[in-house]
Amino acid sequence: MIGYIAGALTTIAFAPQLIKALTTKSTKNVSLLMLLCSTSGMALWLLHGIHVNGSAIIAANSVSVILAASLLGLKLKNDCAGLIFEFSEKMQESENKSASIRK
Repeated sequence: MIGYIAGALTTIAFAPQLIKALTTKSTKNVSLLMLLCSTSGMALWLLHGIHVNGSAIIAANSVSVILAASLLGLKLKNDCAGLIFEFSEKMQESENKSASIRK
């Protein structure tokens, strides 16, 4: 019973952050490193739960991985896509400057 309660609490901990990210369309204040570590850790706990046939571990971490991975996906989409776009624009500006100098 303790395992199910602990699992439920840690699972729902990601829900408010995911809901906020979906409604505000912003993940700027969410740590990418925290999401990578949490999602990886939960996935490993899920594999461990499958290995030891621990239903509480499997149940909690199945949902946790889905929530954390969803938030991680939003973070990558929102923040990293912007960085790639900015980098691309800077590279284009640099190429344009180089071309104008050669003329």
